Amino acid sequence: MNIEGLAEWIRSWGVLAIVGSIALNIVISVAGVLPSIFLSGANAVVFGLYGGFFISLTGEVLGAGIAFFFYRYVIKKADKKQKLASFQWVSAINGATRGKKTLAVVLLRLNPLIPSGVINLGAAMTNMSFADFLLATLLGKVPSMVFETFVGHDLIYFGENKLRLLLALVAGALVLLLFWRRKPAQSEQTGQSEQP
Repeated sequence: MNIEGLAEWIRSWGVLAIVGSIALNIVISVAGVLPSIFLSGANAVVFGLYGGFFISLTGEVLGAGIAFFFYRYVIKKADKKQKLASFQWVSAINGATRGKKTLAVVLLRLNPLIPSGVINLGAAMTNMSFADFLLATLLGKVPSMVFETFVGHDLIYFGENKLRLLLALVAGALVLLLFWRRKPAQSEQTGQSEQP
């Protein structure tokens, strides 16, 4: 997708640009699998780095909150006999403290390998409160929004920000590598512990 073209499209909305951009972010967040980096970059081009960051973050958090409400409503309608609570992982999370649930969502938000929609759905399946989910989402989304805003912006203004873009991409790659390498290591340990 063309970030510059998207920025021009948002700019053409005039006074409705902020509301329209937040609405687009909400749609992307509710969909859960669409990449938001293009919109974050376009927001940074149209509204500046700080304004673009706050607009993107607002849309992402509101979108996650709407998705949480929607998923929880659908789950409650479909799970009238409360069979969901019998799942081991749901039961374990429901039995955890409020702080641990919040921290878990924050850490999951930091993992670039897990789609946002999966986290929204997983949290909606537990007894986590909406306020805690929203707080955890806000805290967990800040680093990824900073990354997306700077990278998207610097791709457009590449000539002026080559070094910053390079540093951001290296940092993003290291985070991705950290989470990606941890998974195989954990699965190997699990496999070894299962052997007699």
